Amino acid sequence: MRLEDLDISSPIATDAGLFGLWRSSAFSHVVSLDQWEDDVAEDASLLQHIARGAFAPINIGGDGAFQFHLRGTQEPGNLTARERSHLLVSSQPYLLKSDGLLELGGLEGVGSYAGADTVAIPLDAGEYGVVVHLIDWRAENGAVGPDGEPTAEALPDFVVEVCPAAGGQYRLDVHTFDRPAD
Repeated sequence: MRLEDLDISSPIATDAGLFGLWRSSAFSHVVSLDQWEDDVAEDASLLQHIARGAFAPINIGGDGAFQFHLRGTQEPGNLTARERSHLLVSSQPYLLKSDGLLELGGLEGVGSYAGADTVAIPLDAGEYGVVVHLIDWRAENGAVGPDGEPTAEALPDFVVEVCPAAGGQYRLDVHTFDRPAD
């Protein structure tokens, strides 16, 4: 798929406390719990994958199910007016190198040992910048139905923009967003 055709919206759940967008082939060797714990579960291992452009974390430090909207764009910051008006925070760009297939999911979906659900994303080979935007969708009038659930028109929890890599500095942190100073 070409970058300009990338437009995917999907709910994703995790019990591992962390989501991500990753290059599938970089984790094809992860076929057992021991390999997952050694190569994925520890922050030090994830930092190596982040530095190599194999993993972009989407980390808010908690479990749950969230709505993700992944879109291709020529430069970051192309949020809709609605998204921008409910934007909580945006990440600095992460580097992600595609060889043709990426996955989006909870951390437990990295590799094939657990069989956890992920969203397969075919994307042309190349280097990309990934910017994650956290949206306060509940703040918009009409976003929450009488049952307390999001309405069909509700914004997603996360907008993830994928754009051509621009060089320069990329974020090298397991925590997607900078924490406010105390």
